[in-house]
Amino acid sequence: MHSAAGDRSAFDRFVERHQAAVMRLLLAGADSPDDAEDALQEAFLGAWRSASTFAGTESARGWILTIARNALRRQYRRRVGEPSEFVSLDELGRSAGWGSEDPSDAVYARVETRERLAAALRGLQASDREVLVLRDLEELSGEATAAALGITVRAMKSRLHRARLRLAAELRGQHAGA
Repeated sequence: MHSAAGDRSAFDRFVERHQAAVMRLLLAGADSPDDAEDALQEAFLGAWRSASTFAGTESARGWILTIARNALRRQYRRRVGEPSEFVSLDELGRSAGWGSEDPSDAVYARVETRERLAAALRGLQASDREVLVLRDLEELSGEATAAALGITVRAMKSRLHRARLRLAAELRGQHAGA
């Protein structure tokens, strides 16, 4: 990365290229847009300061998303990945509509607008939104997603599975309330 040598215009292009992805991740994990904005500023400032440490063995997007996530973690000083409550996979599956006799219960088939999906995402815990944004929206590999979250690939897969079930349950709940 040219910005490692202090090239301000190269770093400006880097920020421009990755700012939207970083903000999506931070909004998914933050309690408020202001918190996300603060973490965004901290992340890019940290990236500028540590640009010389970027080895190039990972993608630049994965690198900055990891920095951003860590900035948000520092901001909240909370334990990452610890769910506030445990819900069994069976219960999550039933909430998501698994085992239904009616094929029209396929939750994702009924997702008609981005607004419904966004509302469902807002109903999830930050850790669920975070893994979904990294893996499903930003399309990072499993390894890159796990690295950005600071967990093993196996733990990421488990968290992603649960997050997808919770998202399906949120979408199903919206449909029931409609």
